[in-house]
Amino acid sequence: MGVPREGSSELSERAVTEPDSHLRDPGEFIAAVPAMLGFVPARSLVITVLRAASGESGRAAVDVVARMDLDNPGRVATGELVDRVASVCVRGTALAVLALVVDDRATAPADRHRGVRSRKHRDLIGALEHRLDTEAVPLAGAWAVRAIGGELPWWSLLGPDRRGRQPDPATSLVTLKHVLEGRPMRASRDELVAAVAVNAVVRDKMPDLLDAATEVATDRLAQAVRRGEPNFYSRAALRTVLERIADIEAGSLPNVAELAEVAVALRDPEVRDILFGLIPGAHARAAETLWLELTRALPDPDRAEAAMLLGYAAYARGDGPLAGVALEAALASDESHRMANLLDIGLQTGMPPERLHRLAEAGREAAADLGVDLRSEHP
Repeated sequence: MGVPREGSSELSERAVTEPDSHLRDPGEFIAAVPAMLGFVPARSLVITVLRAASGESGRAAVDVVARMDLDNPGRVATGELVDRVASVCVRGTALAVLALVVDDRATAPADRHRGVRSRKHRDLIGALEHRLDTEAVPLAGAWAVRAIGGELPWWSLLGPDRRGRQPDPATSLVTLKHVLEGRPMRASRDELVAAVAVNAVVRDKMPDLLDAATEVATDRLAQAVRRGEPNFYSRAALRTVLERIADIEAGSLPNVAELAEVAVALRDPEVRDILFGLIPGAHARAAETLWLELTRALPDPDRAEAAMLLGYAAYARGDGPLAGVALEAALASDESHRMANLLDIGLQTGMPPERLHRLAEAGREAAADLGVDLRSEHP
């Protein structure tokens, strides 16, 4: 099942809970957007779904933050976005929605004109408001900026004409909270795309190494069949992956031949599913490093498996921006990849990261059936 990627519409670049992020005025909200989204948006429509703050009557907190590419013209793209926003609101207990247009081509309305691109932006906001009305969820505010930054202007797209100046995003309480929690902040989405981009020099070395690793794996599988031990092959393949993770924890990145061995091991669906069990856990960071190395090194379609695992790891720890880019890479490598599609749909519809813990638990149980304890200090 395919889903729209960058170039159409995109929802839930970040889907996280911010129970302490109370919104007081447009300037504070706009300054907090880069921290909530995980990067500084450009030419984007940013949607923020609010829910009732736990234990605090009358207060709102952020539930889901989503982004759409504004260079995506047309009613189809707009309809896809507003339908997905509505589905997120229905799924949860949405209190209201906020919208922010970031467009360097826009100008603020003046006494004698409504501003460049104003009609297009207001039509978009109008379509969103109309769709949300059918779900009885109010669009509580909508604003526009040319860019996000201290002292830059903002203006309203909904209701009475309001305008003001943005505070410095670096001093936002939400930004400071994210920094203290160690959450990454990127200068742009392009930075994320570059982080998972293929290293062509390494990839070009892979075909011969993958063939050699496949030959070894085939011999091992034949041996398992002859011995009547169906779990022998999967156990050995899993050990290959876990050894590389242990090496990373010891400070040594895998060489190209070792990455090829891991890629072949990941072709075993049982091994792939077991590896969900590493996250969350003591070995989660090293595992995510391995998935990133593989995503940058492998040719298609093997790259899809590694990028999917990277997307899962990022999603599980609440890094929606990285998860979105990694899953996009997985689907570009193999558009029919079932797990990548399922994770991508979950991310786009605002499924909480905690729901992924079921995959992790199933992975640990499957590993135990092979006699491997993924929770051990040394995998």
